[in-house]
Amino acid sequence: MGRQYEAEENGMKCHVCGGEMRNVVTDLPFKLSDHLILVVKNLPVEQCTSCTEYLIEDQIMHSVDEMIDGVDQSAELEVRQYAA
Repeated sequence: MGRQYEAEENGMKCHVCGGEMRNVVTDLPFKLSDHLILVVKNLPVEQCTSCTEYLIEDQIMHSVDEMIDGVDQSAELEVRQYAA
């Protein structure tokens, strides 16, 4: 979802299809319940150039988890910017 910025190749292979993984910055949706979605913008991930599978580093996922904990549960859609 959203725009993606290609960065340098990191040499990793995708565990799904064997394609090249690249560091990119993208916007990702997280479905938190049947009625609530959090979109995190400008999130750095490692994404496959073939099948679009992605990996999120533990430190970055910890920040996303903190964002999820702070989501307004009465909202249907919340959009937040990732800040390192």
